[in-house]
Amino acid sequence: MAMQVALLIRWEWFKLSRRWLPWVMLALTVGITQVLFWSNVFFFDGDLSHRTLRENVANGLASGGGFAFMAMFLTIAFTGCEYSWGTMRPVLSRGVGRGRFLAAKLSVMLMVTAAGLVIVAAAIAVSSFIADAISATEPSQGYGSISLLDLLALYGRVVYSFLPYIALGLFFISLAPSEGVATGLSLAYYFSEQVIILPLLAAALSWADRLFGFLLSPNTAAWQSVPSGLEIEIATIGGIPEMTHGFIFVTVHAAALAAAAIALFMRRDIAGAKGG
Repeated sequence: MAMQVALLIRWEWFKLSRRWLPWVMLALTVGITQVLFWSNVFFFDGDLSHRTLRENVANGLASGGGFAFMAMFLTIAFTGCEYSWGTMRPVLSRGVGRGRFLAAKLSVMLMVTAAGLVIVAAAIAVSSFIADAISATEPSQGYGSISLLDLLALYGRVVYSFLPYIALGLFFISLAPSEGVATGLSLAYYFSEQVIILPLLAAALSWADRLFGFLLSPNTAAWQSVPSGLEIEIATIGGIPEMTHGFIFVTVHAAALAAAAIALFMRRDIAGAKGG
Protein backbone atom coordinates (compact mmCIF):
# COMPACT_ATOMS: atom_id res chain seq x y z
CA MET A 1 0.00 0.00 0.00
CA ALA A 2 2.80 2.42 0.90
CA MET A 3 4.54 1.75 -2.41
CA GLN A 4 1.30 2.36 -4.28
CA VAL A 5 0.80 5.70 -2.53
CA ALA A 6 4.43 6.65 -3.19
CA LEU A 7 4.05 5.89 -6.90
CA LEU A 8 0.81 7.87 -6.97
CA ILE A 9 2.53 10.82 -5.28
CA ARG A 10 5.31 10.66 -7.86
CA TRP A 11 2.77 10.67 -10.69
CA GLU A 12 0.80 13.54 -9.15
CA TRP A 13 4.01 15.55 -8.73
CA PHE A 14 4.87 14.91 -12.39
CA LYS A 15 1.45 16.13 -13.52
CA LEU A 16 1.55 19.27 -11.39
CA SER A 17 5.11 20.21 -12.40
CA ARG A 18 4.07 20.15 -16.07
CA ARG A 19 1.32 22.75 -15.55
CA TRP A 20 1.85 26.50 -15.80
CA LEU A 21 -0.27 27.50 -12.82
CA PRO A 22 2.08 26.46 -9.96
CA TRP A 23 5.01 28.19 -11.66
CA VAL A 24 2.98 31.37 -12.18
CA MET A 25 1.92 31.34 -8.53
CA LEU A 26 5.51 30.76 -7.41
CA ALA A 27 6.77 33.63 -9.57
CA LEU A 28 4.03 35.89 -8.20
CA THR A 29 4.86 35.00 -4.60
CA VAL A 30 8.60 35.49 -5.08
CA GLY A 31 7.99 38.75 -6.92
CA ILE A 32 5.70 40.22 -4.25
CA THR A 33 8.00 39.23 -1.39
CA GLN A 34 10.89 40.84 -3.25
CA VAL A 35 8.88 44.03 -3.73
CA LEU A 36 8.09 44.10 -0.02
CA PHE A 37 11.74 43.55 0.89
CA TRP A 38 13.16 46.24 -1.39
CA SER A 39 10.38 48.65 -0.46
CA ASN A 40 11.55 48.39 3.13
CA VAL A 41 15.15 48.88 2.07
CA PHE A 42 14.55 52.03 0.04
CA PHE A 43 11.55 53.68 1.70
CA PHE A 44 12.04 53.02 5.43
CA ASP A 45 14.88 53.90 7.75
CA GLY A 46 17.70 51.50 8.49
CA ASP A 47 16.33 50.35 11.85
CA LEU A 48 13.31 48.86 10.09
CA SER A 49 14.72 47.71 6.77
CA HIS A 50 18.39 46.81 7.23
CA ARG A 51 18.17 43.74 9.43
CA THR A 52 20.35 40.68 9.73
CA LEU A 53 20.22 37.86 7.18
CA ARG A 54 18.16 35.57 9.41
CA GLU A 55 15.71 38.32 10.28
CA ASN A 56 15.25 39.14 6.59
CA VAL A 57 14.66 35.45 5.80
CA ALA A 58 12.19 35.25 8.69
CA ASN A 59 10.29 38.22 7.28
CA GLY A 60 10.36 36.58 3.85
CA LEU A 61 8.88 33.37 5.25
CA ALA A 62 6.22 35.38 7.04
CA SER A 63 5.36 37.19 3.82
CA GLY A 64 5.26 33.88 1.95
CA GLY A 65 2.97 32.48 4.65
CA GLY A 66 0.51 35.23 3.81
CA PHE A 67 -0.07 33.55 0.44
CA ALA A 68 -1.66 30.44 1.95
CA PHE A 69 -4.82 31.19 -0.03
CA MET A 70 -2.85 30.46 -3.21
CA ALA A 71 -2.37 26.89 -2.00
CA MET A 72 -6.16 26.69 -1.68
CA PHE A 73 -6.69 27.88 -5.26
CA LEU A 74 -3.95 25.60 -6.59
CA THR A 75 -5.50 22.61 -4.80
CA ILE A 76 -8.86 23.40 -6.39
CA ALA A 77 -7.32 23.70 -9.86
CA PHE A 78 -5.10 20.64 -9.40
CA THR A 79 -8.00 18.43 -8.27
CA GLY A 80 -10.76 20.05 -10.32
CA CYS A 81 -9.00 19.35 -13.60
CA GLU A 82 -9.34 15.63 -12.84
CA TYR A 83 -13.13 16.02 -13.05
CA SER A 84 -13.12 18.08 -16.25
CA TRP A 85 -10.54 15.92 -18.02
CA GLY A 86 -12.08 12.65 -16.86
CA THR A 87 -8.72 11.35 -15.60
CA MET A 88 -9.95 10.56 -12.09
CA ARG A 89 -12.22 7.70 -13.11
CA PRO A 90 -9.54 5.51 -14.79
CA VAL A 91 -7.13 6.11 -11.90
CA LEU A 92 -9.69 5.02 -9.30
CA SER A 93 -10.78 2.06 -11.43
CA ARG A 94 -7.29 0.58 -11.04
CA GLY A 95 -7.93 -0.02 -7.36
CA VAL A 96 -6.00 2.96 -6.03
CA GLY A 97 -8.75 3.88 -3.59
CA ARG A 98 -10.26 7.28 -3.00
CA GLY A 99 -8.56 7.75 0.35
CA ARG A 100 -5.12 7.12 -1.15
CA PHE A 101 -5.93 9.38 -4.07
CA LEU A 102 -6.75 12.30 -1.75
CA ALA A 103 -3.73 11.50 0.42
CA ALA A 104 -1.50 11.76 -2.65
CA LYS A 105 -3.07 15.09 -3.61
CA LEU A 106 -2.59 16.43 -0.08
CA SER A 107 1.01 15.18 0.09
CA VAL A 108 1.94 16.75 -3.23
CA MET A 109 0.42 20.09 -2.25
CA LEU A 110 2.41 20.10 0.99
CA MET A 111 5.58 19.23 -0.96
CA VAL A 112 4.89 22.08 -3.38
CA THR A 113 4.30 24.45 -0.47
CA ALA A 114 7.50 23.42 1.29
CA ALA A 115 9.57 23.71 -1.89
CA GLY A 116 8.04 27.07 -2.76
CA LEU A 117 8.86 28.52 0.65
CA VAL A 118 12.47 27.36 0.30
CA ILE A 119 12.70 29.26 -3.00
CA VAL A 120 11.11 32.36 -1.42
CA ALA A 121 13.56 32.21 1.50
CA ALA A 122 16.54 31.69 -0.85
CA ALA A 123 15.52 34.70 -2.95
CA ILE A 124 15.23 36.86 0.18
CA ALA A 125 18.66 35.64 1.35
CA VAL A 126 20.22 36.69 -1.96
CA SER A 127 18.51 40.08 -1.73
CA SER A 128 19.75 40.45 1.84
CA PHE A 129 23.36 39.91 0.70
CA ILE A 130 22.86 42.50 -2.03
CA ALA A 131 21.38 44.97 0.47
CA ASP A 132 24.37 44.44 2.74
CA ALA A 133 26.75 45.09 -0.15
CA ILE A 134 25.15 48.37 -1.20
CA SER A 135 24.41 49.66 2.30
CA ALA A 136 26.76 51.95 4.15
CA THR A 137 25.46 50.99 7.59
CA GLU A 138 25.85 47.88 9.69
CA PRO A 139 22.85 45.52 9.92
CA SER A 140 20.68 46.16 12.96
CA GLN A 141 18.76 43.57 14.90
CA GLY A 142 15.28 44.96 14.39
CA TYR A 143 13.42 42.78 16.87
CA GLY A 144 16.08 40.56 18.37
CA SER A 145 18.44 37.89 17.17
CA ILE A 146 16.96 34.81 15.46
CA SER A 147 18.84 31.55 15.74
CA LEU A 148 19.02 28.99 12.98
CA LEU A 149 16.81 26.69 15.05
CA ASP A 150 14.21 29.47 15.38
CA LEU A 151 14.31 29.95 11.63
CA LEU A 152 13.80 26.24 10.94
CA ALA A 153 10.95 26.15 13.46
CA LEU A 154 9.34 29.12 11.74
CA TYR A 155 9.66 27.38 8.38
CA GLY A 156 7.93 24.31 9.78
CA ARG A 157 5.13 26.42 11.28
CA VAL A 158 4.53 28.27 8.02
CA VAL A 159 4.37 25.00 6.04
CA TYR A 160 2.00 23.55 8.63
CA SER A 161 -0.21 26.64 8.45
CA PHE A 162 -0.86 25.89 4.76
CA LEU A 163 -2.47 22.58 5.67
CA PRO A 164 -5.98 23.90 6.55
CA TYR A 165 -6.07 25.98 3.36
CA ILE A 166 -5.18 22.93 1.29
CA ALA A 167 -7.87 20.96 3.13
CA LEU A 168 -10.30 23.83 2.50
CA GLY A 169 -9.54 23.64 -1.22
CA LEU A 170 -10.17 19.88 -1.18
CA PHE A 171 -13.43 20.48 0.66
CA PHE A 172 -14.73 23.01 -1.86
CA ILE A 173 -13.78 20.93 -4.91
CA SER A 174 -15.38 17.86 -3.29
CA LEU A 175 -18.51 19.87 -2.49
CA ALA A 176 -18.83 21.27 -6.01
CA PRO A 177 -16.69 19.31 -8.51
CA SER A 178 -16.27 22.31 -10.78
CA GLU A 179 -13.20 24.54 -10.75
CA GLY A 180 -15.27 27.66 -11.36
CA VAL A 181 -17.81 27.00 -8.62
CA ALA A 182 -15.22 25.82 -6.10
CA THR A 183 -13.01 28.84 -6.79
CA GLY A 184 -15.99 31.14 -6.35
CA LEU A 185 -16.85 29.53 -3.02
CA SER A 186 -13.25 29.78 -1.84
CA LEU A 187 -13.06 33.45 -2.82
CA ALA A 188 -16.33 34.15 -1.02
CA TYR A 189 -15.04 32.46 2.14
CA TYR A 190 -11.60 34.05 2.05
CA PHE A 191 -12.75 37.60 1.42
CA SER A 192 -15.69 37.36 3.79
CA GLU A 193 -13.25 36.43 6.53
CA GLN A 194 -10.65 39.03 5.54
CA VAL A 195 -12.86 41.94 4.48
CA ILE A 196 -16.21 41.45 6.21
CA ILE A 197 -15.84 39.41 9.38
CA LEU A 198 -12.51 40.72 10.67
CA PRO A 199 -12.64 44.51 10.03
CA LEU A 200 -16.34 45.28 9.75
CA LEU A 201 -17.55 43.24 12.69
CA ALA A 202 -14.69 44.51 14.81
CA ALA A 203 -15.80 48.07 14.10
CA ALA A 204 -19.52 47.44 14.51
CA LEU A 205 -19.76 44.98 17.41
CA SER A 206 -17.90 45.17 20.70
CA TRP A 207 -18.07 41.41 21.25
CA ALA A 208 -16.77 40.50 17.77
CA ASP A 209 -13.21 40.06 19.05
CA ARG A 210 -14.35 36.85 20.75
CA LEU A 211 -15.14 35.45 17.32
CA PHE A 212 -11.58 36.01 16.11
CA GLY A 213 -10.29 33.21 18.33
CA PHE A 214 -12.16 30.67 16.19
CA LEU A 215 -11.36 31.99 12.69
CA LEU A 216 -8.66 30.52 10.49
CA SER A 217 -6.69 33.63 9.46
CA PRO A 218 -6.03 35.06 12.95
CA ASN A 219 -5.04 31.66 14.28
CA THR A 220 -2.72 31.13 11.32
CA ALA A 221 -1.04 34.47 12.06
CA ALA A 222 -0.76 33.59 15.75
CA TRP A 223 0.75 30.18 14.98
CA GLN A 224 3.37 31.70 12.69
CA SER A 225 4.03 34.38 15.37
CA VAL A 226 6.57 36.43 13.44
CA PRO A 227 6.99 40.08 14.49
CA SER A 228 5.78 42.25 11.63
CA GLY A 229 4.12 45.53 10.88
CA LEU A 230 0.69 43.85 10.94
CA GLU A 231 -0.12 42.32 14.31
CA ILE A 232 -3.41 40.45 14.69
CA GLU A 233 -4.54 39.93 18.25
CA ILE A 234 -6.91 37.08 18.97
CA ALA A 235 -9.09 36.36 21.94
CA THR A 236 -7.57 33.21 23.42
CA ILE A 237 -9.54 30.73 25.48
CA GLY A 238 -8.67 30.05 29.09
CA GLY A 239 -5.42 32.02 29.01
CA ILE A 240 -3.79 29.78 26.37
CA PRO A 241 -0.72 31.48 24.82
CA GLU A 242 -1.44 32.86 21.35
CA MET A 243 0.97 30.54 19.53
CA THR A 244 -0.44 27.45 21.26
CA HIS A 245 -3.98 28.68 20.64
CA GLY A 246 -3.12 29.19 16.97
CA PHE A 247 -1.66 25.68 16.67
CA ILE A 248 -4.74 24.11 18.27
CA PHE A 249 -7.23 25.84 15.99
CA VAL A 250 -5.13 25.50 12.84
CA THR A 251 -5.04 21.77 13.57
CA VAL A 252 -8.79 21.69 14.31
CA HIS A 253 -9.59 23.49 11.06
CA ALA A 254 -7.29 21.21 9.05
CA ALA A 255 -8.68 18.01 10.58
CA ALA A 256 -12.33 19.08 10.29
CA LEU A 257 -12.01 20.28 6.70
CA ALA A 258 -10.02 17.20 5.63
CA ALA A 259 -12.59 14.90 7.23
CA ALA A 260 -15.44 16.77 5.52
CA ALA A 261 -13.64 16.63 2.16
CA ILE A 262 -13.02 12.88 2.52
CA ALA A 263 -16.64 12.25 3.52
CA LEU A 264 -17.94 14.15 0.48
CA PHE A 265 -15.44 12.61 -1.92
CA MET A 266 -16.16 9.06 -0.77
CA ARG A 267 -19.86 9.45 -1.60
CA ARG A 268 -19.52 11.39 -4.84
CA ASP A 269 -20.19 9.73 -8.17
CA ILE A 270 -17.16 10.07 -10.46
CA ALA A 271 -18.34 10.74 -14.01
CA GLY A 272 -16.37 10.84 -17.21
CA ALA A 273 -14.80 13.86 -18.85
CA LYS A 274 -16.88 17.04 -18.77
CA GLY A 275 -14.62 19.22 -20.90
CA GLY A 276 -13.65 22.82 -20.23
